[in-house]
Amino acid sequence: MTTTSRLITPPQEDEIYPYRRVWFSIALEAGLLLAICVGMFIAFNVIGVQLPIIFRQVINIGLVALPVVLWFLFSLAREQAVSLPRQRMLTVLIVTGLAANAIGLPILQNVFQIDRWLPLADAPTRLVGYAITVGSLQEIIKYLVVRYTTYPTLFRIRLDSVAYTVASALGYSTVLNLQFALTTNTDPGTLGLEIFATTAFHIVASLLVAYGLSELRFASPSPILLPLTVVLAALIHGLAIPLRAGLINAGFSLSGGFTTPLFGLIVAIGLLVGVGSTMAFLFERAERAAREASAESGRST
Repeated sequence: MTTTSRLITPPQEDEIYPYRRVWFSIALEAGLLLAICVGMFIAFNVIGVQLPIIFRQVINIGLVALPVVLWFLFSLAREQAVSLPRQRMLTVLIVTGLAANAIGLPILQNVFQIDRWLPLADAPTRLVGYAITVGSLQEIIKYLVVRYTTYPTLFRIRLDSVAYTVASALGYSTVLNLQFALTTNTDPGTLGLEIFATTAFHIVASLLVAYGLSELRFASPSPILLPLTVVLAALIHGLAIPLRAGLINAGFSLSGGFTTPLFGLIVAIGLLVGVGSTMAFLFERAERAAREASAESGRST
């Protein structure tokens, strides 16, 4: 019996992954945000729920805070539960929000004055105009915040760039959502779809910039890769805004007037899923290439 017991190999514990898995958090938060916002749209715009104005305003403020609340629960809190949490996540979110309010919005309203000419312009002008003004300004601000608060010292793995740029995206989009809620007399159903679309567009664009930052930190890319990702992010973000607005206001529907905003929702979901899946694939491919190169280097030595 003694000899047999010595031969028994003790069970091996799996190595614990020391970082928060960002793709799972993003998918969970986006899925819950979508479900709640669509639920609000069904309740207020399909079923026709009627509430006093004060209660609608309270719900609207809650919807504005919802993306950040979900981020606190499933990203920031989960960071504290792993052995190697990411630092300055909240700092990135707050600084981006402050920059959006102090720099981004004033420039768009007082310098570019987009409300005076872009909504009334023809379709090609709107597409180009939003990309050059709104898209470029917002993506440059978010990029600069991440670059100068976390890069490169806090970038330990490639997915750190995703975690920080998504935090920046939520900081900026929350300011825009709050402005929309305070300056428009809209119902929670319509506001919910607006919040989801704005948040999704910012996350999509930030994922592109995240890839450029990660490659700059962990690889030796072409010098134009990072500027190219920022330009592409600005272009996609700028094009998505008038495209969604055009679908919402196009005046066609499948069955009844309430269905029209859903076309804009489809654009937001499509971009989030399409770009998110593509970037997850590119990040995984870059990680796999790095592992293979490391293994090859180890064998050669």
